[in-house]
Amino acid sequence: MGRPVVVVSRSVGKAPVVMRAQLHHLVSAAEESKTTLQVIPFSAGAHAGTSGSLVILGFPEPADPHVVYVETLTGDLYLEKHSDVAAYSIAFERLCATALSPDDSIGLTRRAADSLS
Repeated sequence: MGRPVVVVSRSVGKAPVVMRAQLHHLVSAAEESKTTLQVIPFSAGAHAGTSGSLVILGFPEPADPHVVYVETLTGDLYLEKHSDVAAYSIAFERLCATALSPDDSIGLTRRAADSLS
């Protein structure tokens, strides 16, 4: 259910050569259909992902409800209440709707990687 969120325009503590390799790896994984890559452009402004990362864990057994994993500054949270999972699911769907298409995201990520010196 979840897709990774990747920052392609902010280099944080990584040498450009390392970041370029990481971005090219993401492009390769997306082109091989191993993952779906979607990038939210800066032009989208504030969005549901600005508060931090999240993962919605789904399970094959209907008796096992979804769980939301959230990383915070002071620790990790696992949210199991239906209302919490529903709220984060809506936020995630909004993120996907705000993001560029997978093809456009691949192109943007490739250009970002190629622009690193």
